[in-house]
Amino acid sequence: MVSQQSGKPIVKIRIDEVGAKNDGTTNNASIIQSAIDKVAASGGGQVVIPSGGIYLSGSLALKAHVDLHLEIGATLRASSDYDDYTPEHNIKNLTNGEVDEFVLPQRAFISGFRAHSARISGDGTIDGNADGFIAERGQYIHKMRGPIGGKDQYLERPFTVFLIESENLILRDFTIKDPAFWALRTTGCNHLLIDGIRILTDLMVPNADGVDIDRCQDVRIVNSEFVTADDCISLKSCSQTAQYGDVADIVIANCIFTSTSGAITLGTESVGDIKNVLVNNCIVKNSHRGFAVRAREGGTISNVRFSNSIVQTRTFSDMWWGHGEALHVTAFSWDDPAKGTDGNIERTYEGYVKDIVFENITCTTEAGILNYAAHPGLIQGVVYRNVDVFLEKSSKWDSRIDLRPNGIVSVLHRKHNGFEVVNTTDLTLDNCRVIFDSTSREQYGAAIYQEGSINFSSIDFTERVKES
Repeated sequence: MVSQQSGKPIVKIRIDEVGAKNDGTTNNASIIQSAIDKVAASGGGQVVIPSGGIYLSGSLALKAHVDLHLEIGATLRASSDYDDYTPEHNIKNLTNGEVDEFVLPQRAFISGFRAHSARISGDGTIDGNADGFIAERGQYIHKMRGPIGGKDQYLERPFTVFLIESENLILRDFTIKDPAFWALRTTGCNHLLIDGIRILTDLMVPNADGVDIDRCQDVRIVNSEFVTADDCISLKSCSQTAQYGDVADIVIANCIFTSTSGAITLGTESVGDIKNVLVNNCIVKNSHRGFAVRAREGGTISNVRFSNSIVQTRTFSDMWWGHGEALHVTAFSWDDPAKGTDGNIERTYEGYVKDIVFENITCTTEAGILNYAAHPGLIQGVVYRNVDVFLEKSSKWDSRIDLRPNGIVSVLHRKHNGFEVVNTTDLTLDNCRVIFDSTSREQYGAAIYQEGSINFSSIDFTERVKES
């Protein structure tokens, strides 16, 4: 089918008109890929996944100037058969060896390399089919499966969408549900817009991140909703993608988050720098951790502003990193340098934090605010301005301070404090409040706990106990 738009011919292919079956069992990969290739060869256009039924598919590669459009009511489901993820779509092969990671999987359901000006759009659903990759259902976290004779399942499960070195991408309005690993990863993709999407995961699937931004610049993530087992949004600078530079100039706004792990995480994988990040007008609810800055692997996380948000956190099982902190700033090495690592060497390097501001944020939390460095000099210049912290115990889990990933001291078993400030430099509390609930006050320590910090200051700080 050829449509006309502004006098220019636009190729549009509906996959049901070229033989695709919506029975949920037929592998439609060859038909869908042929449609993508034909539209790309014509200079661009649209491949339409129609409403009704389920279109099952093996791995696909998105191409430049192609809009993969999911009609309202459409479902494109990933195959759970590892053999349906074909060698030409293996990430190393797809990128001609430019991306070859030994610490992350090499397969994806929908991949794209140099797919400039591509789009994924529409009100339909991309189904990662996580159920098909579960080996054993757990009480708090599932065990996943890899292929027979393969590597550990962590290195085998597919990304749902993985786009690489692709400029001017627009990802709008669709839903990703039940990813088997990270739902949406972008590496080296500059001038990226993610607008109005939903990512909904099984809350017990490990590593089921929402959006992972790896070494991208000029990114906007707006007007979106995330319900994810692992981090809803994670900004990363991975060790084996250094050719794409730093993570820089990121805006996250008007989003709603729920997570068994963290709502927004900057770092953990932070070999390169992460800088110039604005987070504004967001809501976090019923999550294990709110906004987190976790410097590891030698990189520096700097010039970040979190503002005008509401954060509500609670604790979950210790099988998940975090333990109910609303706001979190840490700097350590991932692995103990004295013991070495089985990952990339940068995991033995300490990370750095500089110039972070949290402003106009209301927190209702089981675990307060955590600021913790391995030693002074790693965290410098953190400001909390107009931050209210309402502390109230609401779960069955005992208090603990979770510093993972940290190969030296991973967990401290003691009470939470309102603001925990350890080994920081130039940290300021400006017009902040800590309000304890009277029914659980004895389960907490101090409103402010400070140890080993340099130039700590508190201006117009308020502490009180609220009667229930």
